[in-house]
Amino acid sequence: MKIIALLTALAAAASGYTILDAENFSTAVMDGYWLVKYYSPTCPWSRRFAPTWEKVYQDLEDRLAANGVFFAEVDCKANRAVCDAANIDGYPTVVFYNQGANKGEVPGGQSYEALVAFAQSI
Repeated sequence: MKIIALLTALAAAASGYTILDAENFSTAVMDGYWLVKYYSPTCPWSRRFAPTWEKVYQDLEDRLAANGVFFAEVDCKANRAVCDAANIDGYPTVVFYNQGANKGEVPGGQSYEALVAFAQSI
């Protein structure tokens, strides 16, 4: 089972965008730099933020994936333990991971401009 989770995580990471859950989270974020969106599908702020997040990913995916920077998301309603472990206390929250280490929330993390500037600085 762990082999399947690892292969799934690696395949998703190669595409540049990953849906993370309890099975693949720790394996996926161990390599490279990750911008992870934590959200709840029932949260109106998460739903409003979704188009901004998607635009950041679409605008930067080719440049950043080549440099080992990946985008991911965690549905906190379905994966409460993952969100609790990351100390997520509100939605949406974007967290930066460097080689598996949680480096904290992205400053201004709900603004297109702030996310692009941060991602390009990695």
